[in-house]
Amino acid sequence: MRKTTLFFALILLNTLIFSCSSDDSIESQEPEPTENKLVRTEQISENIKVEYDYNDEDLLSSATGTLPNLLWVADYTYNSEGWLIVRDFQETGASTFSDSYIFEYNPSGLLTSYSSNTENVNLVYNDNIVNLTGTIEGNSNSEVELELNNLGLVVKLTTSNYYTNFEYSSNGNITNAKSYDNTDNLLIEYTINYDNKINPFYGQLKSIYIERFIEFFLEYVQVFIGSSFEGYSFPFLKNNITSISRAGGGITTYNYTYDIENHPISVFEDTSGNTSSTNNIEYY
Repeated sequence: MRKTTLFFALILLNTLIFSCSSDDSIESQEPEPTENKLVRTEQISENIKVEYDYNDEDLLSSATGTLPNLLWVADYTYNSEGWLIVRDFQETGASTFSDSYIFEYNPSGLLTSYSSNTENVNLVYNDNIVNLTGTIEGNSNSEVELELNNLGLVVKLTTSNYYTNFEYSSNGNITNAKSYDNTDNLLIEYTINYDNKINPFYGQLKSIYIERFIEFFLEYVQVFIGSSFEGYSFPFLKNNITSISRAGGGITTYNYTYDIENHPISVFEDTSGNTSSTNNIEYY
């Protein structure tokens, strides 16, 4: 592992910070994360940022996003068990779109249905198989089958047209995704690498893991989890992504600066040398 460590004093903050290039080997040992700090803000610029608030149980309670000519607010409501039951979303400015997601569970806490303006999904569990039916991602009369491993992580997603297999590291991070058509021809493959530091967004929204997984992986043509911005969109990876590469060409890399407790405070994202951005993260 190549790692360069640079120590310097920040005069205004009087805080010791170190900057290092991220370890991108999926074979590296990945320690269990310790307790996370709570993220206060993510900011790419004054016009592109998200601010977060939490309830008394340190569960995400609201997110306020700023984009050029647009403001959006998401509010999260939980039951007494800490399971998310409502997610309200409202845009103002260039758009006035609004939506409300409703989530229902069985007594064991398994998600049994969710609905919104474009979703009306029922989930049925049979051992390690989950069958989803209804209007999924806006498509009516849809069916999706998920196969889970013994940790409850999705290892196979099957639709009527294709299926995708997922591989994981010992730490529960997705390391590989391969999609095939119904005749087992490989359509696309992604490999994902990580550092061995804490993902500050990990641990939230646990009860809607399956809904979030469908949102990000139902379409095989793209792995969407790689953006370094809006980390609570998919907060189920224990470590921080350092690269996503597509078989046959195309790679996005992420280089981090960490604070003294190994929490990322900035992320430089580069897509095959064509586009880049830096996301700065502040904590409570």
